[in-house]
Amino acid sequence: MSARVVWTGIPQMQLNIRLWGQQAEFAAQQVLLYFQPIIETYAKQNAPWTDRTANARQSLHADVEVIAGQAVILYLSHGVSYGIYLEVAFAGRYAIIWPTIEAHLPQVAKMLQEIFS
Repeated sequence: MSARVVWTGIPQMQLNIRLWGQQAEFAAQQVLLYFQPIIETYAKQNAPWTDRTANARQSLHADVEVIAGQAVILYLSHGVSYGIYLEVAFAGRYAIIWPTIEAHLPQVAKMLQEIFS
């Protein structure tokens, strides 16, 4: 006499895992799309430098990128070539990218945590 274990439902389990992944990616994308204009507006309104041409302020932009099955990314960046200097020169006195992320990260994390817990 021998004992045997037979697993059933593996295809359904694989499908459910794949569907959960797609739903999680969609939920994360929706959260980040919600915060995209909030973060961009905050950066433009709170940039600490004095405008000369307003090009740097106007070119600040946030965008959401989905790398299917890998990540959903919200990024904030400058659209002018000298944006990096605003961020790092003078010990970061004119930086807006990281301060904006720091200001909003707890809210983004809380919303994601509420969805996934």
